[in-house]
Amino acid sequence: MKEVRKDILFTSMRRDERTKEVFMRNMSLQSLIDMMTRESKREVFDKFRNSAPVLESVGGYIVFHTQRFSVAASFRKEGRQGWRFDRYNGLVLLSVGRLTGEDEAAMVKRLARMLPSTYAAFTGSSGKTVKILVRVARPDGTLPETETEALAFHRKAYNAAFCAYEGMVGFPITRVDPTLEQSFVRTYDPLPYANPEAVAMRIDKEMELTLSPASDVPSQPLQRMEPGEKSFAEMARRFVAIATRVAVKGGINSTEQAGEYLTMLARECCRAGYPLEEAKLHADIHFGNVARKEDIHIIFDSAYKLGALKFGTREAYNKTQRTALELRNFMRERYVLRHNVIQDTEEYRMNATWDPNYHLLDDRMMGKIVMDARMQGIDVWDKDVRRYIRSADTPSFNPVEDFLNAVRGTWDGTDRIGPLADTLPTHNPHWREWFRRWFLSMTAQWMGVMGQYGNSVAPLLIGRQGWRKSTFCRNLLPDELQFGYTDQLNFGSKQEIDRTICQYLLVNLDEFDQLTRQSQDGYLKNLLQRADIRSRRLYKTQVSTIRRYASFIGTSNQRTLLTDPTGSRRYLCIELSGPIDTTSRPDYRQLYAQAVQLIEQGERYWFDDSDVEQIMENNRGNMRLETAEIVFHDLFEPARPEDSGAQWLTTTALIDEIRRHVGSRVAVSPAQFGRYLMALPGIESRRSNQGTKYCLKPLF
Repeated sequence: MKEVRKDILFTSMRRDERTKEVFMRNMSLQSLIDMMTRESKREVFDKFRNSAPVLESVGGYIVFHTQRFSVAASFRKEGRQGWRFDRYNGLVLLSVGRLTGEDEAAMVKRLARMLPSTYAAFTGSSGKTVKILVRVARPDGTLPETETEALAFHRKAYNAAFCAYEGMVGFPITRVDPTLEQSFVRTYDPLPYANPEAVAMRIDKEMELTLSPASDVPSQPLQRMEPGEKSFAEMARRFVAIATRVAVKGGINSTEQAGEYLTMLARECCRAGYPLEEAKLHADIHFGNVARKEDIHIIFDSAYKLGALKFGTREAYNKTQRTALELRNFMRERYVLRHNVIQDTEEYRMNATWDPNYHLLDDRMMGKIVMDARMQGIDVWDKDVRRYIRSADTPSFNPVEDFLNAVRGTWDGTDRIGPLADTLPTHNPHWREWFRRWFLSMTAQWMGVMGQYGNSVAPLLIGRQGWRKSTFCRNLLPDELQFGYTDQLNFGSKQEIDRTICQYLLVNLDEFDQLTRQSQDGYLKNLLQRADIRSRRLYKTQVSTIRRYASFIGTSNQRTLLTDPTGSRRYLCIELSGPIDTTSRPDYRQLYAQAVQLIEQGERYWFDDSDVEQIMENNRGNMRLETAEIVFHDLFEPARPEDSGAQWLTTTALIDEIRRHVGSRVAVSPAQFGRYLMALPGIESRRSNQGTKYCLKPLF
């Protein structure tokens, strides 16, 4: 951390509750940061943050830490119980509140550090707020000296900082009356942000700013909580807080009163914006011993339904509109939906924080949703629910972009791509470099930066059965993207192939040697370089351009597997020297964070002409030669025109000579044989009236 400015001091104030005496001392930013990161206080603050919602719900007074730290100004002690103004610090305290927990607090801190005037940002004592300290100054860089001037300047500075930061952080900032006594309670934050060299925000004397309206961020943090164990625990605490508040107001003394109490609880949960499915889940847990699960669900369903309609909106709509509103409320209360744009499918999860996983919304689940809606008295049919789910109200979700955006900018600088390549044993000296380039190309394909061509190169792993080639291929994708792996590609259906390369991320051409010459030389060769597909999606009427996501990799047990010599540059034939080490999986987030950063920094992810020459030279030993091609090498060798015995021969003449030696039943196409000759190294050719002729020297 940089050296702290000497002219900014925080005054620590702590009152003895018994004697009422005030203890004060001035502290630097570094001392303050050291205090709030002290690990010995972690357990104390964790207990406080866990118990705060329940204590607040019953109006309990929370005595935790009375130690406070001044921000706007520093003070001197005056007598045993008072203090007086010393000097103005030029700092404004903003409190970002109504956060759901650690994740949102960390997000606010990241956003705050993007502004150059942020002097510090840290989590508040409750764990649900973030305190931001903003440096301010006059246009000439000076600060007021008297208390009266400082107070007037501080009020303008607060308004300016509030307006600038509320639009940036995206969460509501708690509005307060700005005074020179602005302070915060002692807190714990293991990762605070501090910038002693922050640039002061210049405040004009004539500056008059109006505070902006309240933020559009939902006022209920419960609506923003992401699923997971931490969120479930927080929701459980909130439920206990609501239940305690209801118990204090009404109470539950016997099983006969359970129905009345649960009705009150359901209404209170509805008013608090507590998700219906979450409320029923926790009610089952806490009150399953005094009421049946079915009865609990009926009570909560009824309370939420009445609560949603109590604002008089029912009479304002006709039957069709009421049905649509009831269906929308029903779907939002029970499910969280999203449209997977890659697989062109709808996914759902229950509206409860305990289940973080999304599931495919298939016909069976669709039928259950329709039946549940009708059980709630909503007069809808399959087509109504399907129309709602497939409407634009269902947000789109791109799992690849979501994953790559999450890892972007997080690479720690350690190479992960090279060690991943090293888990594959081979004597090929180019493998590490080729794999790095191909891996970057695969990531670039997902990022959509490939331009008019797709990732046109595919590694082919050649080794014995049981050497874990397919496992290596599958392990290239993280768990979040495993849906995008397939080893099934039906070359008999062009439409299915088009759908596969747009809906999958990595296609394994398993048992590559089983592909026919027609498949290799034809559609697959063209498929590898396509960037998008002009096609009609399943069940859609219009033809559209669909982006390709898939890259290719292949496996084989046979060494000779390529049939097209001119197309061999599309493949990286890698012969294994032993089993692949798949005992441990890579750190996927760092692996792909490295790939994204290298691509954005401009590292080459495509194979240039020199690479192609190396690839074709490497692949010559992996060509699958036909009988005519094998016999040709026994009868001829490439020559130069000036060589003794050199002849210019057409493909037809060569085929006739081959058949004269081994029999006329040798099946070979002149066009196919010509492509093979053109790919031979060192061979010379020229055009003639009889067709292309090749300079060869007979060996018989």
